[in-house]
Amino acid sequence: MAKIRKKTSWKDFFSPLTIITSVVLMVLMLILAMIILFLGRRPVQSSVELPQVTKIFAPTLTPKPQEPTGIPSPTPTSIFFLPEGVIGVGGYVQVIGTGGAGLRMRAEPGLDGDIQFTALDSEVFLVIDGPVEVDGYHWWHLEAPYDQTRNGWSAGDFLTPLQEEDS
Repeated sequence: MAKIRKKTSWKDFFSPLTIITSVVLMVLMLILAMIILFLGRRPVQSSVELPQVTKIFAPTLTPKPQEPTGIPSPTPTSIFFLPEGVIGVGGYVQVIGTGGAGLRMRAEPGLDGDIQFTALDSEVFLVIDGPVEVDGYHWWHLEAPYDQTRNGWSAGDFLTPLQEEDS
């Protein structure tokens, strides 16, 4: 007897149970692969070290100590007063008798000297030079005790010496 061969179809080979089982297995393998990838992974320690910044300051010039040139002698602080009624270098004078016009302080002694400023009545000055006789006046070089740039030559007719006060 001859056997008749029956033609097999895809439906016979792939039953619904085989397809479902295959799909479930593939999903389970995919889930297992994801778990292994994400949970089983350890972070790799980097063998590369981060660079550290080190500040290096620019060199500066260190001043060389100076040899002392000597200690100056102390300047006397006492006020120098001359005998009563005498104007002299180192004494103090006060401007008087200008009638409110003030006393012209000049760059050099004499009426032709350039006027530097006008001193007011009752203003006090230190005598630093003089007397020089020019144009019929005795000229004194005066300096304000509070401002050394405020100085000039003035006629002695409008100055009176200050007297030391009794303590």
